[in-house]
Amino acid sequence: MDGNLQWLASQTDGNWLLYFDNADDVNLRLNKFFPQCASGHILVTTRNRELRQYAATEDANAHVTGMDADDAVNLLLRQARAKTNEENIVLAEAIVRVSSQIFISGRGVHTNA
Repeated sequence: MDGNLQWLASQTDGNWLLYFDNADDVNLRLNKFFPQCASGHILVTTRNRELRQYAATEDANAHVTGMDADDAVNLLLRQARAKTNEENIVLAEAIVRVSSQIFISGRGVHTNA
């Protein structure tokens, strides 16, 4: 794990995303998985309001409920303070698509358990 974090920290162009989906356990101590650097981006999705402590700024967290893919893409771009250009839209759409697939897969595992 340390090698991965060091590699991310060494990427000074800041062109990386570390994504934690459904990080609801407060005992997880997510910050031990954060690279020690000022570059890059970290996205944490959670239903646990106590984990807002990891938000970089007060307005970096958002309470959301059911939304369609376009709304999710727009929220992601706004929260990331990313320019709304074609490249960022394509990347945001990919993140939303993967997140949806993880959610659907997890729901299937939960209902079949």
